[in-house]
Formats: sequence, structure tokens, C-alpha cells
Amino acid sequence: MKDALSQVRQDDALTELHRYMTSRSTPGWQAEDRRKQQHIDYIQQYCADELKAVLKTADEVVEQTFLFRFPWDMERSRIPVTFEEEIDWGYVPDKDVEWAYMLNRHRYWVALGQAYAITGNEEYARTFCCQLEDWMDRNPVPDMPTKDTLTWRTIEAGLRCANWIKALSYIQDSPLLTPTLLAKVMISLHEHSEYLALSFTGWKNISNWGVLETCGLFQTALYFPEFTRAKIWRQLGEERLGETARIQVMADGIHWEQSPTYHHEVLVCFLDCIRLARMNGLELQDELQQKVHQMAVASLYWAKPNHRQPMLGDSDDSDVRSILTYAGWLFQDSVLRFGGYDHMDYDNAWLFGMNGVEGYEQLIAEEPPYLSRSFTHSGHYMMRTGWDEQDLYLYFHCGPLGGGHGHADLLHFDLHAFGRDMLTDLGRYNYSDHTPLRKALKESAAHNTTTVDGIGFTEITDTWSFSQIAKPTGSKWISNPDFDYVEGSHDGYRHLDDPVHLLRRIIFIKPYYWLLVDSFSCRQEHTFSQHFHFAPGAVQMEDETFICRTKNEQEANLCIIPVNVKGLQGKIDDGVISREYNLLEPNQHAVYARTGKGTVSMMQMLYPQPSGEPFCPLVEQVPIYRHTGEPVDAVQAEACRISFPERNEEHIIVISHEVPSSHLDSYVVEGIQIFGEVVLIVFANGQKKVTVIK
Repeated sequence: MKDALSQVRQDDALTELHRYMTSRSTPGWQAEDRRKQQHIDYIQQYCADELKAVLKTADEVVEQTFLFRFPWDMERSRIPVTFEEEIDWGYVPDKDVEWAYMLNRHRYWVALGQAYAITGNEEYARTFCCQLEDWMDRNPVPDMPTKDTLTWRTIEAGLRCANWIKALSYIQDSPLLTPTLLAKVMISLHEHSEYLALSFTGWKNISNWGVLETCGLFQTALYFPEFTRAKIWRQLGEERLGETARIQVMADGIHWEQSPTYHHEVLVCFLDCIRLARMNGLELQDELQQKVHQMAVASLYWAKPNHRQPMLGDSDDSDVRSILTYAGWLFQDSVLRFGGYDHMDYDNAWLFGMNGVEGYEQLIAEEPPYLSRSFTHSGHYMMRTGWDEQDLYLYFHCGPLGGGHGHADLLHFDLHAFGRDMLTDLGRYNYSDHTPLRKALKESAAHNTTTVDGIGFTEITDTWSFSQIAKPTGSKWISNPDFDYVEGSHDGYRHLDDPVHLLRRIIFIKPYYWLLVDSFSCRQEHTFSQHFHFAPGAVQMEDETFICRTKNEQEANLCIIPVNVKGLQGKIDDGVISREYNLLEPNQHAVYARTGKGTVSMMQMLYPQPSGEPFCPLVEQVPIYRHTGEPVDAVQAEACRISFPERNEEHIIVISHEVPSSHLDSYVVEGIQIFGEVVLIVFANGQKKVTVIK
């Protein structure tokens, strides 16, 4: 090649470059030819649905039709867009610039590459080559890094690098990838890398952008070590990966932005870099790898029994098994493998090939060591009865906002039972301020939490900004085989002229039900509200008892049973839920409210019913006395009796609104003297058992 260039034989030089690039042994660049058919057979047998979606996408892209449908597409679309003539790389449908960003990340070209690798149809290669060259010709690299662009934000540049490299590795053997075009692509990847190398700032260290774009830079450096700048890019990549992991991943392994979707986007980028480094005989910093492993463990415990992440913050209803499969195999971790798929899934089969597929089958899954788990640094708490898909699960959040992708969701909880979402976050819908739903879905009232006087505790300014921001002021977690207990509070109403102090407590009496206790302390009169948002399906509320029930025929249901209905108001309203970006479905939500001053509380039993179970427990208030005989006012302590006639069992739970601090706070309930802030009394089989929970 050097000789050809020295003799000004450019075509010969490009041909020699093409020959070298398509025959080199750079790790990950060449597929396993001798096992190609086995790989195709495996995908067709075990990943038929995913393959169908990829081929459908590839066929659409051939026709210049774009629909972003893949499970981890950050902003999926619902309506296909077709370009009859040339592709408009700056097209913005329905005022949503995220569509243009997705168009310029080129994930769909990976689908073209995989379709070509499986079918050998040159039409897929032709489409890739033509669209790639068109994009390069019409979107030159800016002189300086900028956000004021639809095509060259650094996050798109980083994601493009990774997607181009994958697509090229699948299509490199096509005669349509000419020497001239390959050289042109290499020049563009070099420009991308220089652009990314120059763009890094302190903001990138704390933003998911920093990880996503560094992943692209690092991959380009390792896949193209022939570039004279590759060593520098690799060093920059290693440094930035280490710094972003140290800064962005909290001490318990959860990404600081408080969005499972972005936690997982960052996690996958880290996994990609660790995998590629190992393929090249490198090991990234131990501290980085430990952080990434922590992130995967957090994902395992975060996942609901249906394997999906909570829709906290800007998140969708996404299945995390592919990511846990990836992490389980990469780290050779049997517990993470437990949370993954039984067989290696489509994306991982492409990453690891048949050796990985076969090795994954040999890695024995091991049940996680804990059921319930707290992540106290980031403020996430998970309660569960087991690891089967029919088990009960509750997720509670009492952590910081988490930046622009955060929502006003302090003290929010999700509840999933017997294979069904019962109470849930409402999702994100869209990132554009042109729709009022964007702001509405971030508001306090759009979450399963509490509000005061109809005012949100965090003020949402627009799609990314906030003014008044509530902060968590404390939490407590207790877990043992018979019960879980969590409490949390925040300062979101302490700025009012009459400050309001609030506390949410959730007690899980395993394996049956939860007791929810919300208490508020103030001097003047306020109206306090609880919000409960249901998964799609019918919901009813009884007029006098205010018992709220889902009405899912042939499926599990949830009963919300208030303990004290005096002065309580309740209603059901219609709403919407967004389980994917750009997708809306109808749902319903319940609101309970009580007006008062001093100490005001609302208490409900949350009882999941398995399919076919017709009854709910009986719930009633129980009087409390001091051991000296005087009655105890409800502002000091409350108790409820929960009766299960079919099991001949009865529970009494005592909740103190003031921390017991003297002998007078030793109460008597149903003739039993107790001392504690939260106490459980169980009557069963002629026996009684008293447990001080807190």
C-alpha cells in the first residue's frame, strides 16, 4: 500500500487497504466462518421472534422506511416514516427532535448487517453502503463539538461509531463495500474519534453522555489500531471510563440519574468496553469492573418478577434479561445468570458467537442470596416473597431527584403480584415540551406518593428543568424472613408558610399483604392526598367503605382497604400510562384525601388477590390504651385488626406517630401490653406472637 501511494497509484493503494482490512485478524472483526451455519441455526431456533423483527426492520430500511422498534432503542417510535426520494437526515416529525437523533444513531444499519450475514442478500449490503455514503457526503464533521445540531451531538457520534463498526463487520465481505467506500468510512470514523476526543468536559463526567460517547471512542480505537491516534484514543477511553464509573455510579451500584433505562444504557456500554478490552488481551481497571458488576447486581434486584425494570424517572417497561445474560456470561457469575435468559438471547448470540452460546449453557444458574434488598445510598428498596414469576414484589423509592431524567417521585412505590403489575409508575411518553403530557407525567401527582394542598413537592419547569426540588430527609430499612419495613420522608413541603413534615411507612407481612401508613404534621389546616396509579384495567371504589379493587377477570387483583374512613374522601379518575416512548394507554387512578391539622394520617391495607380468590380480609380500627388505663388519641398511635376468617388467623398492627419515650408510651391493645413504634401481634392456631418491628 505504501509503495502504491508513493507511486501515486491511488486505486491500487485503496485496493490493498481493502484487502488488508477485510482479511486482518483484529479480535471481533471477523465472524466464525466455520460455525456460521450453526450460528444461523441457533438464532432461527431460539431467537425466531427477534430475527423476525430484525428482518422486518431491514426490509423497511431498504425501502427507506424507518420505525424504531428494538427493545433498547432509547426513544422508540410508533408511526413509520418513509422517504420517497433522498433521506432527510434532519427530519423532525411531530416536533419530536428525538426522532431525528434516533435516525442519526444508525442502529437500524446493524439490522441490515445481520440480515445480510444470515441471508447473503446483496440488497441489504447495497442499502447500507448507499445510505452510509449519503450520510457521510451530506453531514460533514463540524469544526468544533456542538449541541446545536441534529446529526453531530457527541452522544450520536459515539453511538454511531459502535453501530457502524458492527454493521461493517457483518457486511465487509460484500463486493458492494468497495475499496473507495471503505476508505471513506475509515476517514469518517477517524473524524468521529477526533471529534469525541476533543469534546469531553466536566459535565460529561457526570452525564450518561460521557459513557455512551466514550464507548464509541474506545471501540474505534480497538477495532482500528492502525490509526496513528488509536493509542491516544484508547488511553483517553480508559481514563474516561474509569472516571465516569467512579463519579456516576453510586456506592450501592445504581446510576445517579435515578432512571433504570439510563442505568442500563450506561451498564451496556461499560459491558461492551470490558468485553472488547478482554478480546484484545486488556483488562480495564479493577475499580471500574467492580462498579460495573455492582450495577448488574442492582439490576438483578431491581427487576420485577416479570423480569422488567420499574418505570422510575425517564424509563420504559423494558425486560432486563438480555442485559443480565450479558453480565452473567461476561463476569462468569451464576447469580447474574439466574436473572438472565435460560438460553443466550439474540443480541448476545451475535456478541459471543457459538462458543459463548455453548458456554452459557454450561454456566449453572444460582438463586440470589437475598429476597428483599435495600440500596440505601441511592434510595431504592425492594421487597419480595421469592424469585418466581408469581411472587409478590414491592419497590419503594426515597432517593435524590437524579437530574433531568428524574421525576417528582419521592416516596413512590410499585406493586407487582401474581404475575401482574398492580400499582405502577406512569412512564415518560415523550421528551418534547409541545405536549403537556411530558410535564404532567413528571409531576408528583403522577406517582404513587402523597401531595399537600394539590401542590407538587418538586416543581417541574419544563422537560429537563426544575425549580423547587424536594430532597429525601431520611429512611429506615428492616428486613427479616417474616416481614420487611421501610420508611422515608422528604423536605418538599417544609418551605410552606406553615411547614408540613411527612412520613411514609410500608410494612410487608410476608407473604400476604402490605400496610401503608402516611402521616403528616403541621400547625394549620391542609388537605393531604394519596395517589395510586394502576396498570391498565378496570378499577372500582365502594361508596361508603372506600375500598378500591381492580377488576381483572381471570387474573390477579389488588384490594386497597382503608383502615379509618372517618373524614376520608376517595375517588377514581381516568388517566394514561406510557409503557414505551411515544406509546399511550388508558388507565385509572385512585385518590384518597383527608383534611386536618396537627398530626393527620391515612392508613390502608394493600392486599393482592391471586386469580380466582373472591374475598378480601376484614380490616377495622382497634382502640389503644395506656398501661395506666387512659385511651390513646389517634394523633399519638393507631391500631388495626386484619382478620383472615378462611385461615382462622388475625393480625393486629400498632403504629405510633410519636417515638415511644417514656413508660406512659407502653400501650395495651386487646389486653396485650406492648412497647415499640411499630408492633405486630399475630393470633393463629390458638397461639399469639408479638413482634416489635421497630
